[in-house]
Amino acid sequence: MDATVAIIGAGPAGISAGVMLARYGIDSVIYEANKVGGLIENAYRVDNTMLYPSGIKGMDFVKILEKYVEKYDLEVVKGEIKKVKVEDAFVLEPMKRRYRYLIVATGTRPRKLPFRGVYYHVVDIKDDPENALIIGEGDIALDYALSLSERAKNVTVLYRSKIRAIPSLVKEVKKRKNVNLVKGEIVSVEDEIKTTAGVMSADTIIGAIGRIPNIEIVDGITSPRMFLIGDVKNGIYRQTSLAIADGIRAAMKIWRCNNGDSC
Repeated sequence: MDATVAIIGAGPAGISAGVMLARYGIDSVIYEANKVGGLIENAYRVDNTMLYPSGIKGMDFVKILEKYVEKYDLEVVKGEIKKVKVEDAFVLEPMKRRYRYLIVATGTRPRKLPFRGVYYHVVDIKDDPENALIIGEGDIALDYALSLSERAKNVTVLYRSKIRAIPSLVKEVKKRKNVNLVKGEIVSVEDEIKTTAGVMSADTIIGAIGRIPNIEIVDGITSPRMFLIGDVKNGIYRQTSLAIADGIRAAMKIWRCNNGDSC
């Protein structure tokens, strides 16, 4: 075996699992295609952990995760896992490294709109837009609206049927004078942006119409030694606090398995 546990994904769930495993004295390797933190970097404010009464910026939360990586000397390998095979161990390709346990914390990816030039993450927008158009009606759409309200002159959230975000978030967005909530659907993006609510002007379009679990690399695999944690398994219940709890629980279960309990 290359190590006892492989963790795929270095967001809050994966890092929490790695930290708890380290506390138990169980070695692990964390694989991350991009960088520590995952999608939490995009969050305008994280206030669902019950640890920060005033909330904390997503980018600042990432810094905390990085400190945990350093404190516990976690091994984080940058690289994308293309496929997982199960033999007498979990084999991660293309590295072909072998592990007794596998923790999958691969999170989600955005549902795509059928238009070119659409952003799906706030951190990908490098220049401050003049007019930003966000397509979506949930927490992510309104969280992005808060972020962009500090960077753009005008922000429009175009929602299809009704706003489905948490009421406290809706209340805060409505306080921003440069954010408008408009009911309608996008029709085309060419020389101008046509919607069912009329023609709109925007130099930046952000899609926030839902997310899909990144589960393909372990599709069809069932094993008591594999643990799905965080957003990859939680469906609409995507919360940082739940992801952290999932990571800790997976590590605790692995420790018990290693000490003779049934997996």
